[in-house]
Amino acid sequence: MAARNPSAPIGTRMPPPRAVPGRSHAASFSPLRSRPIRTRKPGWTPRRLANALLLLVEFGAVMAVLWWVAGTVSNWRALVHESPAAPVRLGTAGLFASALEVLPGSHEAPTAGSIPLPLRGFMDPGAAVVLPEPVSGGPSRIVIEAIGVDSPVVAGDSAEDLKMGVGHHPGSANPGERGNLVLSGHNDVYGEVFRRLDQLAAGDEITVYSGPEMFTYVVRQRWVVEPDDLTALQPSQVPIVTLISCYPYLVDTHRIVVVAELSH
Repeated sequence: MAARNPSAPIGTRMPPPRAVPGRSHAASFSPLRSRPIRTRKPGWTPRRLANALLLLVEFGAVMAVLWWVAGTVSNWRALVHESPAAPVRLGTAGLFASALEVLPGSHEAPTAGSIPLPLRGFMDPGAAVVLPEPVSGGPSRIVIEAIGVDSPVVAGDSAEDLKMGVGHHPGSANPGERGNLVLSGHNDVYGEVFRRLDQLAAGDEITVYSGPEMFTYVVRQRWVVEPDDLTALQPSQVPIVTLISCYPYLVDTHRIVVVAELSH
């Protein structure tokens, strides 16, 4: 319907619009130009490959942390619930255990300059490293192939003694003797000699040297105790070796105990 001129009298019709010669009304509108649609090229581009690799690395890191946490909790529960009762645990509390309030092996964080004697040669190649002479008949070296241990054994298990290696508890048995040979070492400082005690299993071998003599013990059991539980220091009527260290790793609120019996 044609628009009405406001100045025209009511009832007057407006003339139709004048057509432009040679040009139609439809021709005044130009159609939209079509643009080509971009499609993603199939296959792996360097950027896609880098993103995929990064995603795999992140996923692997998360799974490794979860696996480590699950394994630590599982080992902790298993060790805590293992019973310390065993046929190699014979006898009653001995005199050499009565002077202690806690099991040996505790430690404080090392301070600057407190480098263990066996490691000072690495820090200063010119420094002479001299370990104490082993007591006649006492242990001088311990080797546990299952967990990669090869360490000197020193007489005594004080804080200073354990900086030099594994310590032999005063008054406990000597290698090969009937009784309880008690050895202790650190798990997270001064070489971490007993870092992997919790990985020992029944049947693993522990070799203790007394000078040139070699004595082989076979692991019977392990468990975790409170630091003031001195059961591990009890004497035995059969020749055994008891290994003690702090537990768990970097937490050190308890002690892990491993008992092995002399192999005949």
